[in-house]
Amino acid sequence: MILKLVYQLIILFIVVLLAYDVFKEKTKMLQLTAALALIPFILRLLMIK
Repeated sequence: MILKLVYQLIILFIVVLLAYDVFKEKTKMLQLTAALALIPFILRLLMIK
């Protein structure tokens, strides 16, 4: 149970960093790349396989 919580906290940290990167980037291509990388992490955070 505690391991699942730690796992989700790590994933949440990565999601926050990627979301920040999506809004921080100036070029649309880098924003799109970060957004595409964000999708699997959001699904994993919600425990959707």
